[in-house]
Amino acid sequence: MHCPVVVVRGGETSRAGRHGRVLLGVADPGPDLASVRFAFREAEARHCPLEAVSAWRCPAQDARAHPVPAAEFAAEHEARASALLDAALKSAAADHPDVPVTRTNIEGPAHKVLRDLSVTADLLVLGAHRRHSHLGLQLGRVAHALLHHADCPVAIVPQRG
Repeated sequence: MHCPVVVVRGGETSRAGRHGRVLLGVADPGPDLASVRFAFREAEARHCPLEAVSAWRCPAQDARAHPVPAAEFAAEHEARASALLDAALKSAAADHPDVPVTRTNIEGPAHKVLRDLSVTADLLVLGAHRRHSHLGLQLGRVAHALLHHADCPVAIVPQRG
């Protein structure tokens, strides 16, 4: 796959674009940010805000030699998710200054967080990586789950890197 694919699903309100919001799932952006650029272009074309979401999880046990308090450990994971969002959005946000952007960090499994947020979105944008040892696009667990369970159309954007 060399271009984005949109799977049209969800209720009439989402399919008709009446929520006025594009949702972007942000994972490790790697060297290519095709999904981020796609999401900004969609939000700009729809004249609506973009909500970029990074879901993070706090492991049950910390393998470090010196344990830290649970709240401090969770804050560290949330800070990493926030930095990931900032890095992923920096360039595209500068190229699309008229698109209002909300950055959301939520603790929880990414597929559940994005599924719940998709209820009030017109489009959910996700990236997919091409693995050099395989033919075709390799969808991860999050993209696969959301193609089946999101409450709005889902755009899968191949990352070029």
